[in-house]
Amino acid sequence: WKRGGRRRAVVVGGGTFLFLLSARGHAIFVENGMLQTPYLVSFSFVGVLFAMGYELGGDVLRAAQIARQLRESERRVDLAARAVALGFWTWDIARDEIWATDAARALFGFDTEDRIDLSRFLNVLHPGDRDEVKQALEAALSGSGEYEKDYRIQIPGLGTRWITARGRVESGANGQPVQMRGVVIDITAQRESEVELQQLRGQLAHAGRVSMMGQLASALAHELNQPLGAILRNAEAAEIHLQSASPDLDELRAIVADIHKDDQRAGQVIERLRSMLKRRDLESTPLAIDELLTESTKLARVDASVRRVLIDVVVAPGVPLVKGDHVHLQQVLLNLLLNAMDSMSGNPDGTRRIVLGASFDAGDEVHVSVSDSGHGIPPSRLQHIFEPFFTTKEHGMGMGLAISQTIIEAHGGKLWAENNTSGCGATFRFTLPVAKNESKS
Repeated sequence: WKRGGRRRAVVVGGGTFLFLLSARGHAIFVENGMLQTPYLVSFSFVGVLFAMGYELGGDVLRAAQIARQLRESERRVDLAARAVALGFWTWDIARDEIWATDAARALFGFDTEDRIDLSRFLNVLHPGDRDEVKQALEAALSGSGEYEKDYRIQIPGLGTRWITARGRVESGANGQPVQMRGVVIDITAQRESEVELQQLRGQLAHAGRVSMMGQLASALAHELNQPLGAILRNAEAAEIHLQSASPDLDELRAIVADIHKDDQRAGQVIERLRSMLKRRDLESTPLAIDELLTESTKLARVDASVRRVLIDVVVAPGVPLVKGDHVHLQQVLLNLLLNAMDSMSGNPDGTRRIVLGASFDAGDEVHVSVSDSGHGIPPSRLQHIFEPFFTTKEHGMGMGLAISQTIIEAHGGKLWAENNTSGCGATFRFTLPVAKNESKS
């Protein structure tokens, strides 16, 4: 009754009470000679047997129903597990024995009768991942109780597979871990897709850099003409001095020094162009944001001069190093600078100004902005400007901002745009992660 089984208490208890009552009456009748039967032979037992049999039969029927539901549930779980290549496992920590379903054993290349312990499990892991898996298991056993790790396994004849594992530690009455239960999933296809996506992203970024260099070609040619022209003039001057009977050696030394300086200047222009055009994977290193902004400004300097655009670099004090790829981030900044120049093409002279800014508010991110004084972005198009092939330019491809957003997201940041509150121009902003434990020298 206290545990909630009141119907059973009424049936069994009521049947027992009726039995005692009828048994007492039967004994009185026998004692007074009204019935000629033994004391222990009484039809009162029938009521008790009926009540207990009724409840027992109900229990049997309910047990059979629960068994059917359990088998159905197991079939559903097995079907779902097979659909996602899911395997279940339990590690008995005290006995160092791992139980695993057939699906889990198949993932690791174990036979159904093989005994699996921790050492044998670790032996099938990729050598580069074993220590990390050990550390994750130790962390789960010693504190958090949650185990979560992606790792590789190497099986002869099957190659390398990527596995993701999730588990939870169960503790005994004394608080000590006794076993761990979890699941494993084969994520090889997902990992291969991520690698392919990264390669496609690199190819797309390279195509964007080539397209951008096309826009800067005339400006770069103009920038190269300056040191090459100076070299030619100095060479002609040196030739004239050498024709004299007694050439001025000091003057010749100065001319040669000028030629050397102009040659280095031309070499720097070409090197910047080569580094931008080179196809390469994303390589994150600690970067000084002020140097990155300044170098990007130098690349766009001649184009800005032709268009009569003033570019200012404003970096707040105390901005830490960021973690990123120098060339890819330079590509983003150049694309934003060129877009800003295009947006101001209709502005009168003296009003074309771009501000490259960087700031840091305590946290894990540095904020970079490119602000212009152009015509701004129509509100109806603001939410579409990062979509591939969407462009507001007459001869634009519509890929520059899409590529830039992909690069920033690959760095773990975010890129967005907004119109200036002054009603003039727009500002593109993006975030970059701070390089941990790095200081600017």
